[in-house]
Amino acid sequence: MDKKYIDFMNEISDDALYEGLLAYGFFAEKLPPVFTAVPFFEYCKGLETSFSQGWNEYISFRVMRNIGTPRIMGIPNPFKYQLLCLELKSNWAKIKKHFQTQTANQNHRISRIHIRKESGKRRIFEMNYKDWRTDGNPELDLLFHEDGASRYLVKADISTCFPSIYSHSIPWALVGKETAKKNHKDSSAWYNKIDSACSDMHHGETHGILIGPHSSNLLSEIILTVVDRKLYEKGYRYVRAIDDYDCYVKSYKEAQCFIVELEEALYEFDLHLNHKKTKVVELPIGVDKTWKHTLKGLIGDSNSGILKYTQVNTFIDTALKLAVESGDYAIVNYAIKTLRGLNKSKNGELLITKRVMHLAILYPYLLPLMEEFVFEPYKVDKEEIKKFSDMIYQDAVKINDYESLCYAIYFSIKFDFILSGFDSDYQKSQEYVIDSKNCLLLIMTWIYFMRQNGWNRKATQVKPLNKVAMELKNTDMDRYWLFCYEALTWGSLSNEWRLMKKAGVSFIESSIKTKYDID
Repeated sequence: MDKKYIDFMNEISDDALYEGLLAYGFFAEKLPPVFTAVPFFEYCKGLETSFSQGWNEYISFRVMRNIGTPRIMGIPNPFKYQLLCLELKSNWAKIKKHFQTQTANQNHRISRIHIRKESGKRRIFEMNYKDWRTDGNPELDLLFHEDGASRYLVKADISTCFPSIYSHSIPWALVGKETAKKNHKDSSAWYNKIDSACSDMHHGETHGILIGPHSSNLLSEIILTVVDRKLYEKGYRYVRAIDDYDCYVKSYKEAQCFIVELEEALYEFDLHLNHKKTKVVELPIGVDKTWKHTLKGLIGDSNSGILKYTQVNTFIDTALKLAVESGDYAIVNYAIKTLRGLNKSKNGELLITKRVMHLAILYPYLLPLMEEFVFEPYKVDKEEIKKFSDMIYQDAVKINDYESLCYAIYFSIKFDFILSGFDSDYQKSQEYVIDSKNCLLLIMTWIYFMRQNGWNRKATQVKPLNKVAMELKNTDMDRYWLFCYEALTWGSLSNEWRLMKKAGVSFIESSIKTKYDID
């Protein structure tokens, strides 16, 4: 048997859990990689007292998914997030016991994406993590039952999983609903402390946990492993990738029963199935997705030769055709990532850069891939990246696509060029940014002009943004804390913000600042 669920949990100490969640799990991967919580983590280690209690709002931002729909994600108040991480650390032994109880009798590990200790890394969660050397492939074994073969596959997922999680349901999962409800007023109970820390981070609301912070992935597992145990004990055999289920059954009737039983188990925690994505598929079907076979067939053995221009072009064309036909634009992501690892001619590499940059303008959800999978491996000229970023900027302004604007600004910062949209009329551009009331766009713009002005916060181009930061600090600090905190001096801040700023803590990667001497 492959490693059990609890084996992965036991590899994580309480200190490693705390560091992984706080230092490396604070900012969502979807953000431009200019932010870090490592200095904040180090600052917290040296504190003699805890941060103040009470609830706070959070920074919300929108990202576009590869299915063409937006997802709202969050950056929590750092003090409230630290308190949650501290509660999870303090009660890690109890949480691990919970996981052991829920998964002890399972012959395969149901949950496929969860927190884990990654080799050579200090973070403990990565979306879509797959390593078949340690994870195995239980799907092949699930094709068979003790009394026959699987004939149907049920594919299901939870409707808006994280935004639907009821914080009170965490104690329900940890100690049982009866005990939790009986003791719900006991603020000293360890499970209630976790519940309170969740709601405090979510402006006092009990419905919903933030998408983005890695703590949310741990909290969801506390609940969903209970659901897994109940269904496993009823004889259902399936795998789960966060909130996506693949269940292998012997008959269509059993498939229908699984859907009903799953919905009932989820309902106990105020969660619901997404019926639009729930379907029953008759077996056999390909173990791997059909489109993967199609694309792999076009490249053959990558070690046997170099992919020529025409082969690369056909590969990209086919990926696009499959994406359009299926409505699954993750296929394009897969194609871009696959091409990076293949041997290609110089003309083939040039083709990739041109076509993928064009695709990223049309499909902005590809922008987070550009640096790692296009610009760096193919050594794209800075001037070409500038032209690309200028186009992104022009198009994004027309439709108020703030995510794309942030990436256009990020590329200008990363590759050190002047963004034409800012250079032509910086005052007009800043007015647009200020009117957007988008925290991430504000902070990215502030970083841009600070770098352009030698990190001089008194520069003419920086002063208007500093003024806005002061106004927001006085009126809406919670929802704009990252911008306000970085833009203002410690003397303009108060309470915990002032102390942290005075200590020199920044949430901006040091590499962004190394070009200049910073006071």
